[in-house]
Amino acid sequence: MNDRKTEAQTEEIQTEEQTAARKPDGVLTKKFGAKTFIAEIFFNHSSRDTFQDKLLKAISSEKTE
Repeated sequence: MNDRKTEAQTEEIQTEEQTAARKPDGVLTKKFGAKTFIAEIFFNHSSRDTFQDKLLKAISSEKTE
């Protein structure tokens, strides 16, 4: 059982490393007073959803919360 847990942890670490090495698809910068916020945007390139589909999902989930 410990072997399975160790394998899962190893896979998780490898996934995090792969994500960290990838360059962002876009960067948004917004300044609020003296603070600057920088957001890196990553897209799933194998997804079939359009940006509009994703935006509508985000808006509808905001309404239900």
